[in-house]
Amino acid sequence: MEGVVEGTLSGTATPKVTSVATAVSGRLDAIDAMRGIAILSMSLRHTAYFLRYPLQAETYGGQPAQLLGWPYWVSGLLANISAPTFFFLIGLSLALFVNGRRQAGESEQAITRFLLTRAMVLVFLDMTVCEIAWAGPRPYTHVLLSIAIAMIILSFARLWHPAVLVILACLLVIVYQIFLPVITPQFSETRDFWMALLFSYTTVIRPATEFSILGWLALPVLGFVLGQYVHLPTFRRPQVWLVMGAGLLVIWLVVRATNLLNEPTPFVAGQAWLWFFIMSKTPPSLTFLTFNLGLSALLLAALYLVNDWLQRLPGRWLIICGQASLFFFVAHIVVYGLMTSLAMALHLPGPPIIYTFIIWFIGLAILIPLAYYYRQVRRRNPRSFLRYL
Repeated sequence: MEGVVEGTLSGTATPKVTSVATAVSGRLDAIDAMRGIAILSMSLRHTAYFLRYPLQAETYGGQPAQLLGWPYWVSGLLANISAPTFFFLIGLSLALFVNGRRQAGESEQAITRFLLTRAMVLVFLDMTVCEIAWAGPRPYTHVLLSIAIAMIILSFARLWHPAVLVILACLLVIVYQIFLPVITPQFSETRDFWMALLFSYTTVIRPATEFSILGWLALPVLGFVLGQYVHLPTFRRPQVWLVMGAGLLVIWLVVRATNLLNEPTPFVAGQAWLWFFIMSKTPPSLTFLTFNLGLSALLLAALYLVNDWLQRLPGRWLIICGQASLFFFVAHIVVYGLMTSLAMALHLPGPPIIYTFIIWFIGLAILIPLAYYYRQVRRRNPRSFLRYL
């Protein structure tokens, strides 16, 4: 996260790298803002989940979704962009980070060592603070663990040619989707941690895991490849992201309408139209990934279109959240865990969707200033341990 950190860079840069960051700040603003949107939508989902009224608009393990009223599933459908976007931007941010360190004159060994240390910090935070502070009705599913493993893999695979990475990522997607009809019934909610971590998911043992390596790894790999070229003027044009988003949505529409890959929860004749948009998040289906990444690409096109606006509030808030995304992620579990526990103890009246958003907004009023302060402290101390956080 945080640009594995924040791209090319603000917090850990030497003066040599800072000049590069200044030259491409417009490009980074849009990417950081998109990461901010992803982390904010994730925090909304977790707030609702902590209150026991989830914004479910996806399926797990091939089981039918338990949808609440339309305000819940519509909110969930919009917030579903969080996980696919975040995994993709992890790879893209890592590419920006690596390029910045190379321009600063660091050796490949030093870069790899930093990334491995960073991954270990993610695992530590995931197994301690996040696990302890999690307030959901089911165990915490260790998203940072999966991200850390992807980072470890990329810390070595980053040295391969981009074409090789693209081919391997595409093969991984194709093979995983072909075997998804087998993986879903056999490995969903397995009691074997390693099988869950590699192929599927489990919430019946500890540590629980939801983001399988083979199901999600292709996203940071493809993000890393794109990060090699995102500095080019072409990728600062909204039209390019618009075309990419439209292309992903066309793929989604064709695969979803034809059930080409025999996904876990297909849309069948006679179902209400809304079920066309309810797809398998865990294990991740191609339709779920392409739909949400398509929406993210369209959002990124909009962010490039209004890039000047990002320098003003509330656009600046998105950048702050995106540039301090790891801090925000860990802190939001603590803050919203405490706030929702208090709200449940008070037995607040009225529709839960209303105080879900109220608590979410109050939490943002706490978390955004904290993220800003953390970012400032880290920038003032570029060689401290904070560079890993």
